Amino acid sequence: MDRYAVIYNPHSGQNNGESVGQKIEQALIKNHHEVKLMPTEGPQDATHLAKKAARADFDVVVAVGGDGTINEVVSGLAALDQPPYLGIVPAGTVNNLARVLQIPLDIDQAIENLQQVHMRPLDVGQVNDDYLISTMTLGILADAALNVTQSEKQKWGLFAFLSKGIHALAKHQHYPLTIETPNRHWQKDTQFLLVTLTNSVGGFTNFNPEAKPDDGYFHVFVAPKMSLARSVMFLPYFLTGNFKKIPGMTYFKANEITITTDNQERVQTRIDGDPSAKSPLKMQLLERKLQVITPAPAI
Repeated sequence: MDRYAVIYNPHSGQNNGESVGQKIEQALIKNHHEVKLMPTEGPQDATHLAKKAARADFDVVVAVGGDGTINEVVSGLAALDQPPYLGIVPAGTVNNLARVLQIPLDIDQAIENLQQVHMRPLDVGQVNDDYLISTMTLGILADAALNVTQSEKQKWGLFAFLSKGIHALAKHQHYPLTIETPNRHWQKDTQFLLVTLTNSVGGFTNFNPEAKPDDGYFHVFVAPKMSLARSVMFLPYFLTGNFKKIPGMTYFKANEITITTDNQERVQTRIDGDPSAKSPLKMQLLERKLQVITPAPAI
């Protein structure tokens, strides 16, 4: 692995993306690697830069930033037959995927990790024409996240999403959905639907201990209607990894899913923290699509 393309969002996390990119460049050059810095300038720019890096035969494409930036980089690589390796330097607010893969959240340690030879396979979800690396929400969770500003994310982190979510629950909004998989038909009103590829949601890494980033499944949670008081009462389930044990919660696994809204309304989803595809949704699991540089497991 000699040639690294480093894609970074200058405004990620605490607006330190530029300095992190330069630090990565210095460390890799010091160890005789070829490096090209590729800063993003706007939405979806990281996807185009990742495709450009792959066409230029870089060995590793490094995503510097939060889950949204990583998602954009993956979106540029997932359609390729033989994509480059993926490197991650977490510089976002929540850093879901980095936590799951045990990539150090310390910048210097994450840069050191880039030069390791250990790889881990990563499943990627395709949702219509978009891609998913960690989490997709539909319903009040997505609606609440749309109201979280960048400054609130930087100041409060995952608690900003939690606060907005509680306020959204109080509105009692619900969504009539039909969900089809090769083995299941589900039709009911729900307050929110959550699909995850990992055991971390919103930075809570005990969310679903059963889920692994390379297990070949979407993990799907469909919530019953809940009052605000009942939602707060169930918060410990969320924090301790027992989310699917909430009374009335529907949980299942699948590698193909179709989701439609029964009232024909096109409902907005949020994928890996950013607004994304609207219903109807056709989801397909791309098993072990990418290889990610991660720390070697302890012996």
